[in-house]
Amino acid sequence: MYICICNALRDRELAAASGGARSVADVFRRCGRRPQCGKCLPDVAQIIETSRTSDTGAQKIAAE
Repeated sequence: MYICICNALRDRELAAASGGARSVADVFRRCGRRPQCGKCLPDVAQIIETSRTSDTGAQKIAAE
């Protein structure tokens, strides 16, 4: 599904770029784009948070 219409970025592309990202700007840089209208920024931030949560969960399981 398209998350960023201005840049034609899909959820899978953004999720792949969000691993280890510290900010929305990091994700866009990794995709080689810049945010334009800004409507997608909350969704991209949520993708980053989801990535962090899943990474943290995987690290906890690996540590056990």
